[in-house]
Amino acid sequence: MTNLALGVSGRIGSGKTSLTSVLAERLGWPKASFGDYVRSVAMTRRLDVNSRSVLQDLGEELIAEGWEHFCRAVLAHGHYIGGPIVVDGIRHLEAAETMRVLVAPVQWRLVAVESADDVRLGRLADRGVDPVIAHYADSHPNEAQIINVMSTADFVVSADSEVSDAADAVIAWIANP
Repeated sequence: MTNLALGVSGRIGSGKTSLTSVLAERLGWPKASFGDYVRSVAMTRRLDVNSRSVLQDLGEELIAEGWEHFCRAVLAHGHYIGGPIVVDGIRHLEAAETMRVLVAPVQWRLVAVESADDVRLGRLADRGVDPVIAHYADSHPNEAQIINVMSTADFVVSADSEVSDAADAVIAWIANP
């Protein structure tokens, strides 16, 4: 299992960040996060880190600087120096492919996190996200490729129940692909 890097993809509120954190902890691997990196850039620029639209627009700006630059910055922000890692927030096919190249010769695998809309929207409501804002966030161009990315996943896991159950399923899959 030590020659593996996992990317985690899913819609907003699907449970991907919680799953990524649990996987990194259980596996003893470092964690990198597109969302954490974008928020750190927003903080540096004194932007509203609590605004989903601000963060999504900033993400688009960072993408425009080039996928390799963006992905390297995400890995550096996660203190990646090679070996296994769990990467949260794969939203674009280009991000997945760039990460595959950057972590080589470590094997890259993509995990898609599925969650029913009512569960996902409930999680967002628990975070104080208005349903109208959640709908707008889902329709942002930064979210447009999620379905395509998830369709290329090596493994699909449901995060509708306990995150520990989803982590157990991913770890079992890693052990017996």
